[in-house]
Amino acid sequence: MQIDLDKQIARARVPRPMPLDFSVLADGVVRNNMGIGGFTVTALASVEGGRVTLHPTDQGFPLAGDAPSQPGQAMRRMKVVDWSDPNKTALDPED
Repeated sequence: MQIDLDKQIARARVPRPMPLDFSVLADGVVRNNMGIGGFTVTALASVEGGRVTLHPTDQGFPLAGDAPSQPGQAMRRMKVVDWSDPNKTALDPED
């Protein structure tokens, strides 16, 4: 875990692919007396048919915003939208 107090960010690397539950992650952050401005994920992902699929877990999220110009599988940086409600959580890829 890397914490940069000047930029007010925390980074964590997940060494082994696993499904992500952002509401659970948020709960853990709050329980450790930290605030949450949002989540950004960098992962191998593909965008197709209005969905973002993370690889190799094949966990899918609805696409928020516009589809990237290159929809195939690539390393992508994505903003997590509506992370507090797992039924509404979506990913917005930076292009």
